[in-house]
Amino acid sequence: MLGQKDILMECALYIRSHAKEPLSVQGLAEKFGYSACHFSRMFRAEMGTTLMDYVKQQRLFGAAREIREGRKILDTALDYGYETHSGFTRAFRAQFGYSPALLRAFHVGEVFEKGDWENMGLYLRETPIHALPNEIYALLLNVLDEAGTEYEKKHLEAVYGLAERVYKGKKRRSGDDYVTHPLNTALILADMGADEDTVCAGLLHDIWEMADEPDMYLSDPAVTPAMNEILKEYRAFEKYVSCDERVILIALADRLHNMRTIDFVDPATWKERAKMTLEVFGPMAAECGKVKCRMEFDDLAERYLKE
Repeated sequence: MLGQKDILMECALYIRSHAKEPLSVQGLAEKFGYSACHFSRMFRAEMGTTLMDYVKQQRLFGAAREIREGRKILDTALDYGYETHSGFTRAFRAQFGYSPALLRAFHVGEVFEKGDWENMGLYLRETPIHALPNEIYALLLNVLDEAGTEYEKKHLEAVYGLAERVYKGKKRRSGDDYVTHPLNTALILADMGADEDTVCAGLLHDIWEMADEPDMYLSDPAVTPAMNEILKEYRAFEKYVSCDERVILIALADRLHNMRTIDFVDPATWKERAKMTLEVFGPMAAECGKVKCRMEFDDLAERYLKE
């Protein structure tokens, strides 16, 4: 017999695959064997959003996927239950911050071939597999500048240098230097609008697992009191318990990069990690208002749950 979390995961997947069909609280609750009131409360508590807001979100995500692949806006809007172009455009703009016409204007074929979704504004910034540390660091600086984040370049350089020492000689399962993971974590944090201390803490977030003497590194002058506080709370972080939002953002960024590189992990663990991503990290992203992160979590989780 399925537990509550399994049922909600099945419901989330059902909504994604039936987003073009009429869906209601009553109908979804009955399908999964609950009263409408109880199922609504249960869904909101676990998924971080109301049932019908999730339905609306998934419809807009689905529409965005089709538009970015070249489908006409009006045809897509009608398929996803919107009666007018203007109504769909208002909902789309409220969700993504720009109009579907802007998305449609990209040279879809070229971008699709490259898989370069972040340039279309749907996903957070991503680096190519096997990108070198200096390449990722250069992009991190660019993203911080583009986001208008206030930071001291010398301080960031000092933290990056410290990170290189912490992870020296360590490798990921992809064969890449381990420091590429915290660098990508910091890059995602920067693209989510995190402040300097959080981005810098992202560079050191695996210090507890990877360093023989983490306290020695944390006493380095480059580690600010705020960074120390974030890292110590991250060490004790429980994924089901709310805490400092800066810690949650690091957890989201860490999980997103790990999901992006999950192909290098034992396939036997794919479904388990995808399930946790959908059940735990997706709602966390929703609670923080990180729509792009939530969208990519859902896409990646669904892909590996189907494997």
